[in-house]
Amino acid sequence: MKKKTATEEQIEVMRRLGFGIRMLREKSRLSLREFADKAGVNHADVYRLENAGTFNPSIFLIRRIAKGFDLTVDELMNFEAKTCPTCKGAGWIKGK
Repeated sequence: MKKKTATEEQIEVMRRLGFGIRMLREKSRLSLREFADKAGVNHADVYRLENAGTFNPSIFLIRRIAKGFDLTVDELMNFEAKTCPTCKGAGWIKGK
């Protein structure tokens, strides 16, 4: 069976999600392991998300991560927002 490869769009979504998670975690002053424990997820999964690996997380993992930040999945995934909901005006994307 041929291995599926991610599309450019999928890679970009994962990159932005990983960046957003890392930014929120660092703003919360939590280590990767501390956040993973708070969210009830495996620290390796958080690491793979933050580093935009070719990881295809389940919606259940995304939901737990959002809940760990007291966000909805919609808020966590809202890449078009000028600012993230809990970052006191900091943009989702560097330079904004």
